[in-house]
Amino acid sequence: MNRIRNSFVIGVACLVFATIPANVWADTAPCENNFAARDGFFDKKIYKTWQDIRDLTSQMIFKRAYSYLVKDGWVIKLADTETGVIIASQVEESSGGAGKVASLNILVENSGNYFGGVPSKRGVPGAFRVTMTFSVPGGLHAHEDMVRESFCNALAEIKNGTYAAR
Repeated sequence: MNRIRNSFVIGVACLVFATIPANVWADTAPCENNFAARDGFFDKKIYKTWQDIRDLTSQMIFKRAYSYLVKDGWVIKLADTETGVIIASQVEESSGGAGKVASLNILVENSGNYFGGVPSKRGVPGAFRVTMTFSVPGGLHAHEDMVRESFCNALAEIKNGTYAAR
């Protein structure tokens, strides 16, 4: 029963991400291509993606990402505009003790840091790379397709500014 409730809580968190207008779906291709999921320590699952965004300052991207998280119910643990880091979390409270924390980290950095290496991971000149990493602890579950869709819709909203305007 507790496992079902844990899955439900993470599912609801992903659905919150998915409440995004259809007009931003066209901007999700880079995010989808860069999406990866892997197993971490102690049954943790880690989801990650990134997208380069042009024509916006790093401060504007940071502000939009921060606003997006707050409006979607994430608790901001750390926000550092100088380093471009936002750390947010959601806690699933269980009746038997301390709650489990699902964390979402966002990093906004100059995509020029990625001009070497594999061509598919090279940065776009004059752009900023937004990296999103979602960690789900053991005992909680998030469907990979829902996380991918949530990430990509969130990045499209951050890029287009549609969420911040609501």
